[in-house]
Amino acid sequence: MQNQKQRYRLRAPASGREAIAEVSGDGVYVDRESGEEMEVVAQTLPLAPSESALLRTPENLRCCRRCDQLIGLDVSDCPYCGLRQSALDGQ
Repeated sequence: MQNQKQRYRLRAPASGREAIAEVSGDGVYVDRESGEEMEVVAQTLPLAPSESALLRTPENLRCCRRCDQLIGLDVSDCPYCGLRQSALDGQ
């Protein structure tokens, strides 16, 4: 497994600034720009533990050639239909 720790989306209530970080239960997280204490608002995908450590954002997804489902760039086989994905050209 590549991804053992869960990442969370944090938000500063007054400014609305957000960050993504691995959070421990006893920590206090502060926005470095505003100095506000940040609150956990959501878990990010993929949920830990997972074989993938990439966040599931449009920049890190591609469509399967067979079933047209969105899958991670780091996935070799489509989790939906099992088709082996072609290698990426690095662009």
